Amino acid sequence: MTKKVKVEWKQEVVTEIVRVKQIVMERPIQYQDNIASTHEAGRFGATEIGDEAQEVVLVVILDTKNKINAIHRVFTGSLNTSVAHPREIFRSALLNNGARILVYHNHPSGNTEPSEADLIFTKRMEEAGSVLGIDLLDHIIVSGKEWLSLREYGIL
Repeated sequence: MTKKVKVEWKQEVVTEIVRVKQIVMERPIQYQDNIASTHEAGRFGATEIGDEAQEVVLVVILDTKNKINAIHRVFTGSLNTSVAHPREIFRSALLNNGARILVYHNHPSGNTEPSEADLIFTKRMEEAGSVLGIDLLDHIIVSGKEWLSLREYGIL
């Protein structure tokens, strides 16, 4: 004997709500509204992360007129390494309506000479920016009050 059973399934809708919220805080150091030269960009980086004891990756997000939209400390590494990925850097740029970015990292050793890893990272950043339509204006290595522009060095 076969018995028929009626089974009803309730169809539930799962809603995922994702909210990205950026909190803007006052900066302890005041800067000009825009960065107009490599010299200004280098001084900015030296002031911001030049004296850090660990490697730090900093990104400055700029609009189409090089006005600063945001400044993000993307990564803090060890004494001699930082492993930042383009995804973290460009996430900041996308969330802050960036047209261009400046990327900085420091060398606590005092030597601003780029390593092979620095050169590879710069090329990778340039390629990622090209795909996303966000220009990498420069990658600047700082140490103390010294700085080195990889654009002026001929890498970009």
